Amino acid sequence: MRDRTPESALKALQDGNKRFVANESAHPRTSYEQTIMEKELNQNFHAIATVVACSDSRMPVERIFDVGIMDTFVVRTAGNVIGVEQTGSIEYGVGVVKTPLLVILGHTNCGAVQTTIDKLYNKDEELTPSIDAIVARIKPAVLNVLNRDEELKGQSVLDASVEQNIWQGLHDLFMQSELIRDIYAAGDVQIVGGVYDLHTGAVRWLAGKHVADVYTAVQNELDKNAQ
Repeated sequence: MRDRTPESALKALQDGNKRFVANESAHPRTSYEQTIMEKELNQNFHAIATVVACSDSRMPVERIFDVGIMDTFVVRTAGNVIGVEQTGSIEYGVGVVKTPLLVILGHTNCGAVQTTIDKLYNKDEELTPSIDAIVARIKPAVLNVLNRDEELKGQSVLDASVEQNIWQGLHDLFMQSELIRDIYAAGDVQIVGGVYDLHTGAVRWLAGKHVADVYTAVQNELDKNAQ
């Protein structure tokens, strides 16, 4: 059984990303023999992290973290938004597979975030109802950025919105999942945010304080709604 503490899991992802950026990927546990072996093993003994990431083809999660088969439980969706289906998948990764680490990973120049920004400035732009649902998930993050700093323009709006969208996704997850709130409050999972740079391949890890801030804000919101 692998060492599956939050600290060791995060270090494994960080070290793997450093190897990826240095073009020194080890490609661990990716052989066909490993595939055959994994058919007889339970992922609960191996998976070190649940990773929520954008569907963008330029950020293959297992490659950028240089991890192998059964190392990560990956949930991917455009704009790394977290709706009901994604919440269920995360609950499975954290609550059933019992990964000690949950990563919410955005990336630079995210098309879904840019589409949301464009939609705000051009409300007549036609999108499908399903894409509109994704935009609706991201919209609060963009509005938060614009309300916070009206001087931001262009690329700066996109960059700030990509980061804020990570915390918006966590907010949505906490709002939708009592299970994840309870597991986090009990200290049984560490949650981290990160932004993958499409140009360099490096992941910039975000300050952990934001996670606690989002959790507190959600608890206050839930308490207020219960009154």
